[in-house]
Amino acid sequence: MKNNIEKVYGKLPKKKLGLKKHKVDLGVVQDIIQIFKEGQDQFTTAASMEDRALGEYENSLQTLLRAEELIVTIEVGAEDLGVEIPRETKDIFDRVYSFISSAQDKLNK
Repeated sequence: MKNNIEKVYGKLPKKKLGLKKHKVDLGVVQDIIQIFKEGQDQFTTAASMEDRALGEYENSLQTLLRAEELIVTIEVGAEDLGVEIPRETKDIFDRVYSFISSAQDKLNK
């Protein structure tokens, strides 16, 4: 007479289940999860840096707009007096306008 364990084993299929393949698949899934978490952390860091950068662009723009107000005052005053603004000074004005444009472009993306 067979004992109960032998009866149960006798009813199980004789086919191999290929558990090694399932173990490999599980390992790959764990790798994917780990890589995803790393990518997610990097994305979160980048988004935070982007938010800080946009804040800095906004601060920069506000400062540059104050400089622009002074430029307009100088240009109007020079025109009223009939005085020509030196080329070096106009170059500085152009740089201010260029930075204003760049800051606005960054903020409007």
